[in-house]
Amino acid sequence: MAGLELLSDQGYRLDGRKAAELRKVQARMGVFGQADGSAYMEQGNTKALAVVYGPHEVRGSRSKSLHNRAVINCQYSMATFSTAERKRRPHGDRKSSEMSLHLKQTFEAAVLTQLYPRSQIDIYVK
Repeated sequence: MAGLELLSDQGYRLDGRKAAELRKVQARMGVFGQADGSAYMEQGNTKALAVVYGPHEVRGSRSKSLHNRAVINCQYSMATFSTAERKRRPHGDRKSSEMSLHLKQTFEAAVLTQLYPRSQIDIYVK
């Protein structure tokens, strides 16, 4: 295989799969017993764990509380060994902050937050 070719002359990818062959997919729910909800997803070498706590009373500053709906907090982090950059700080970098914001916006659109006024829902994705 030369340069940017994705398939060998025999029709295989670098990882040995055929062109139309998908990576192995595995999913499990309820993997973390202490949380109100959790899920694990794996596709090939990519693995993700999501954990949800809440809805519960707003923790910390009461000014975060919204009288008509729940507040959704999202935190995303990636293992330091999982990127080519080998980051020293897995939390708080720009990429993680952006992903946290995208997750928050997605869940605010998907969750019926008006059903949980003056409460908080925490979502952690690793």
